[in-house]
Amino acid sequence: MKKIKKQLLYLAIAEFAALCTFALLYRVLNPGIAGLIAFSYLIFILLQGSIYWFYRYLLIIQKGSFNLKVIKLLRFLRPLNIILLVGISIIIPIIKSNNTDLTIAIGTFLFGIIEYINYYWYRLSYGRSGFNVKLLLSTPFKKSSISKMIKKRK
Repeated sequence: MKKIKKQLLYLAIAEFAALCTFALLYRVLNPGIAGLIAFSYLIFILLQGSIYWFYRYLLIIQKGSFNLKVIKLLRFLRPLNIILLVGISIIIPIIKSNNTDLTIAIGTFLFGIIEYINYYWYRLSYGRSGFNVKLLLSTPFKKSSISKMIKKRK
């Protein structure tokens, strides 16, 4: 149990650190409005992941079970993220300030899509190896933690 607590806390902190890193990266790169929107989407997704893992950590410490309100929130966020994803993918090419802004926005947005899939659909990182394409393609996709939790508690 101690190992699981440690891993959940690590995941929560790592996702929050990634969120902060991307916020700083945005400041350094200073892309246009398309980049701002893409970074905002990525940060929104990373924030959801960080909060989720911290919530799981708290559940273990408090020996609690999932609150129905949290499950409903995650069920709401899943399609909201898709709506944002579609809207942003349409808006980015229209509002780009220049090609650099477009390139940064597309790269950041693609990373946000990968993180969305990783949180809400399929686990894309495994163990200490993290995101390993070779390992990912050689093993069947496993449902993400959030996906399992949302389906299990209908």
